[in-house]
Amino acid sequence: MSDRLPGPAGAAGLARERTRLAWRRTALGAAAGSLAAGRLLAPLLGPWSWALAGAGLAATVVVVARATRHHVGSGTAPGRLVTGVTAIVAALGTLALVVLWTGHARVV
Repeated sequence: MSDRLPGPAGAAGLARERTRLAWRRTALGAAAGSLAAGRLLAPLLGPWSWALAGAGLAATVVVVARATRHHVGSGTAPGRLVTGVTAIVAALGTLALVVLWTGHARVV
């Protein structure tokens, strides 16, 4: 029996579905990270930490919308979106490490 399915649900269709689901998992992780950053940075930034978390959640919505829209029309990865998400996650991760190492945040 063949592993390939006939029609649009074939290999290309399944690859698009897996990529779309991967972007959703990435967005879910970014949303959780935004909320964690809001809580972690609250002693240091006060209410601005929650504004930063809200911006992260808004960016998550944009990422999901753009990735979904892009994958509906084509099967290629949105290169600038991948680069942008990677840069933002790296910058926020670095900021979180600096906050933890300097002792300005309390992890419970």
